[in-house]
Amino acid sequence: MAGIVRIVFGVLFLLAGIVFFVTIIGILLGIVLLIIGIVLLASGISARGDAERMSQQQAQTNMLLQQQIAMNAAQANRQMYAPPQYQSPAPPPPPPSGGSTRFCPSCGAGGQMAGGFCSYCGKPVPR
Repeated sequence: MAGIVRIVFGVLFLLAGIVFFVTIIGILLGIVLLIIGIVLLASGISARGDAERMSQQQAQTNMLLQQQIAMNAAQANRQMYAPPQYQSPAPPPPPPSGGSTRFCPSCGAGGQMAGGFCSYCGKPVPR
């Protein structure tokens, strides 16, 4: 819309410039009006597609913002719900030594060793 208004005013200024240019008194005013008319015509012609360009740029900006928001949400979600790190269970502390207590060389658990195997980790215990 702004481009059409500029074109109309440009034509009016060109016509006024031509009228004043042909008179001896208005040569200077005619030159100024001609220059203004040419500038308005040029800017009006170049502004014809401004509304369409602006809507395309706005659509592209909106798409980029939506992608950025989605990436930020995914990053925050990934950090918030990170899987817990696996930690092996600590072996139980050895009971006070009572003479017949044996300790597993693999896990350090102490107590009665049934059948030569550790009751905690299940590995064989040397006799």
